[in-house]
Amino acid sequence: MVRQWRERVDPEGLPGFTARFGRRPHQTLTQDEVSRLTGFSARWYSNLERGVKTPFSDDFLDSIARVLQLSEDERHTLYTYSVKRPPVPVPGVDASIIDPALAKFIHMQPYPCYVSDQGWDVPIYNAAAGAQWRWMSHGTNVMLWALTQPEARLQLIDWERSWAIPMAAQLHLALHNNPEHERLREVVRLVCENEDAKRIYWEEGLRRVHPDGSRRRVYLPHHHDREFEVVFLAFPLLRDPSYRLMTVVPADECDRVSEAGADLFEQAA
Repeated sequence: MVRQWRERVDPEGLPGFTARFGRRPHQTLTQDEVSRLTGFSARWYSNLERGVKTPFSDDFLDSIARVLQLSEDERHTLYTYSVKRPPVPVPGVDASIIDPALAKFIHMQPYPCYVSDQGWDVPIYNAAAGAQWRWMSHGTNVMLWALTQPEARLQLIDWERSWAIPMAAQLHLALHNNPEHERLREVVRLVCENEDAKRIYWEEGLRRVHPDGSRRRVYLPHHHDREFEVVFLAFPLLRDPSYRLMTVVPADECDRVSEAGADLFEQAA
């Protein structure tokens, strides 16, 4: 069963896979590749496929579910098959701020668009965001995915300097300003269980940064090793500034608009 799930995954649909592993003739993931994508040993993953009784952790099983792109029903089956119990439900996110008009606006956007709360959980995202950031369908926290998961280092180009450092600084500052925020405290604790993320978190301290206007490079599904530059646009929701609306726009589209605007300005002058 687990092997069948692995063999149905198209590696080219995993952003950054070709850049890391190169192109190859077979069109399915190997056991070794799954282990490297999840950050767990090949022996543990082999035990899972062979049905060897092993004390698998929730973190391991949820990493398998993300990499193999399992549905919630399949994730439930994975837990039942491997540890003889259902998974712990994905923590709910307070979506009361997401009124129908805002939800409609988010789903209308052609580029990835989502809302994250003060703890960087995501109560709503559109289809484009789900296609580019597949971990969102698993209820994964933005900071936890970007700072601790091997898939993030695969997809996010120049991971430490361009992504992890500014994001860790954002997280550090948020907790400094809201030290009693329970979810923020939990996210920081989980981030600091990863040695690389912990080092970056404490080295960067309280630098005041935000993502609005940031240009970063990513790999996208089914685009092999082609690099894409994107621009992050961030907007606080005035009715509750603890929520932020994020959209990710191709940089070349922004550049074309800027050039067109400059041409119009010159013509008017």
